[in-house]
Amino acid sequence: MMQKLKNYPVSFVKVIFGYSLYITLIFNYPLVRKLNNFFDISPGHLELFEYFFFFLVILTILSLLSILLFILGTRYLLKPLVLFLLMSSAIITYYKNTYGISVDEGIIASLFDAIVERNLGEIRDLLNIKLFLLVLITALIPSLPLFFIKIEYPKIMKEYVLRFSYTAGMIVILLGLIASNYKDVSLTARANKQLNQDAIPLYSVSSLFNVIKHSLKAKRTYTKLDEQPALLDPEEEIVGVVIVGETARADHFSLNGYPRKTNPNLEKKNIVNYSDAYSCGTLTKVSVPCMFYLGNYDSYREQDARYKANLLDVISKASADVTWVENNSGCKHICDRVKLIDLTKILNKENYDEKLLPILDKILKNNKRKRILIVLHAMGSHGPKYFERYPSEFDKFKPSCKSNNPQECSRQELINAFDNTILYTDHFVNLVIEKLEQQKKKSFLIYASDHGESLGEHGLYLHGVPRKFAPKEQIHIPWILWFSDLYKESRSFKTLDVKTTISHEYYPHTILDAMKIKSKYFKKEKSLIQ
Repeated sequence: MMQKLKNYPVSFVKVIFGYSLYITLIFNYPLVRKLNNFFDISPGHLELFEYFFFFLVILTILSLLSILLFILGTRYLLKPLVLFLLMSSAIITYYKNTYGISVDEGIIASLFDAIVERNLGEIRDLLNIKLFLLVLITALIPSLPLFFIKIEYPKIMKEYVLRFSYTAGMIVILLGLIASNYKDVSLTARANKQLNQDAIPLYSVSSLFNVIKHSLKAKRTYTKLDEQPALLDPEEEIVGVVIVGETARADHFSLNGYPRKTNPNLEKKNIVNYSDAYSCGTLTKVSVPCMFYLGNYDSYREQDARYKANLLDVISKASADVTWVENNSGCKHICDRVKLIDLTKILNKENYDEKLLPILDKILKNNKRKRILIVLHAMGSHGPKYFERYPSEFDKFKPSCKSNNPQECSRQELINAFDNTILYTDHFVNLVIEKLEQQKKKSFLIYASDHGESLGEHGLYLHGVPRKFAPKEQIHIPWILWFSDLYKESRSFKTLDVKTTISHEYYPHTILDAMKIKSKYFKKEKSLIQ
């Protein structure tokens, strides 16, 4: 029986259209639902046009999937390509429905980074039984016929004539349908500018092609910054600690008016708190390199930053001691040329940020340089397993969500878990400040998050929405400064007004200023120290 099934002949054209139709109809119901909501709240369209537009959208996805398979699905690649599209469609659908996110270039590149850096914990946090069942039912089981049929191909010349003919025919049909009612179609399309991001898996496949295209470009050479940075007052001893926060939201800091006391310790400290600060990205992969970038902020690209010297290189070249202590998902190549202590390689599952403190103690004790900068990359509020980011004694706001699937918890339970991470971050940052206070030296601390987080607003969870479309929850970040009494006594300065709207562009220049390092890349107007 198996042998008969295995030899059952099916035309490659039927395979292409059959699976394209299946993927289009099964995985694109979120897009159909979104379109339906649009027409519900946008009166004035004829019912006949609404049906026409729905048909046009579905036909477009079906045609583009089929064209993709006609072009790339050659004799030896058609089966694995169909399997890939089924698997990726199921996974994308899960994350679209669960977190409201589109799998774009940034998320794909971050996934590749996690794999290359063997950051399996970050990947594991996003896996659960519901995802497995969805992939099994909607992708693996429907793919079984591929293993039992024999795909028939005509002679090479006829095969490619068929591929070209079907491709050209579908393009002509689509263009004809659009032209038949161009005015209404174009107006509706403009009103749904992000519609392409909901087309599964086309948007993610095109994003994957872009990631591959960028990676296949000729290898870039590392660019050194053409300068000779120097210490101002070389004999002066300064200790700087920079905490790179993770996924913290400014509007959940009681320092910024949040009604819950999520900052009971920092509220008692003599700190400078900026309540209107914004990140330059919504992904760690984008934001962290940007935070240490000394080039043109407005034209920043993560791909360029990787091959260019950064703030840490400049500080190190000025003869200051620089150490990066990692407790998150890697430094994204920022720390490639300075000392690195990676706690993720030696800690167990409960890698709470307090475990950074013994390392901080050791560095402070053994330091022999006049200037020292320590970067602590904290785990912070990294989701979706917020409940694993703090010890049990910080589970103050209850009941708190104990799942990595936000839809299994009420929104209040999710917020409770997130607020507990902020409470623990307050505790951790306060402990770092106390250690610097005990040093009795000229010291400073800067804390800023790399980006924010969505907690169900607008149907979104986690982060990663492209910056230009991102909701405020994903880019509005907490940012604080602290200076020791000795530092303030030794230097006459004031800080920028705390109500000023700032961004990560101020980050590297503030650190250079606080470290008292001379550099031609330093912009005084972008420092928070005035």
